[in-house]
Amino acid sequence: MIRLAAEAFLSLRSLYKALTFKKDWQAGLDVSSRGLWHSFAAALICLPFFLLILAGGSRIGLTEQVAPFWWHFLLSWPLFMIIAGLITRLLGATERFTPWVVMHNWGVVWLYGLLAVMWSLQISGLIGVTTLGVLLVFVYDYVRLLAHWRIAYLALGTPTITSALIAAVPILVSEIMGVGLIRIYGVGG
Repeated sequence: MIRLAAEAFLSLRSLYKALTFKKDWQAGLDVSSRGLWHSFAAALICLPFFLLILAGGSRIGLTEQVAPFWWHFLLSWPLFMIIAGLITRLLGATERFTPWVVMHNWGVVWLYGLLAVMWSLQISGLIGVTTLGVLLVFVYDYVRLLAHWRIAYLALGTPTITSALIAAVPILVSEIMGVGLIRIYGVGG
């Protein structure tokens, strides 16, 4: 367990360096098959952030069912792996599948952390619901796309514009899955 925690720390530090354009970002990032499976521990690290986000939604009066959000959280991890497999196969870069999934999983921790900070500001009363909405739409969505773009660029070694297009695919699939789950559960409609 301590080894996995140390690996998580090193991986998160590597992803921070990668996302902030620092040198030596690869050091500490295990892109082997073992590292692939260990990267799913990122979901456990994201869980407290996810719970905080759900609590924040409840606090501002979102009384919708939480089941679709739980399903989205749980299914997004294997769904990305499937999408990454399809995309790397289409690109003829199947050897880049593992690095991409590993970097994605650890990178998502930073994104959930950013969301948790935004929701914490609202929960604490430092910002209102309107400001939170602005942050989510104009800051988080932008940072999310840039993070996925940077990860795709580094992991796949594709040109910049190709990486941008590739980064958009998993985000779109995640959004479509979210809307589908909300419709299945009849939330908001």
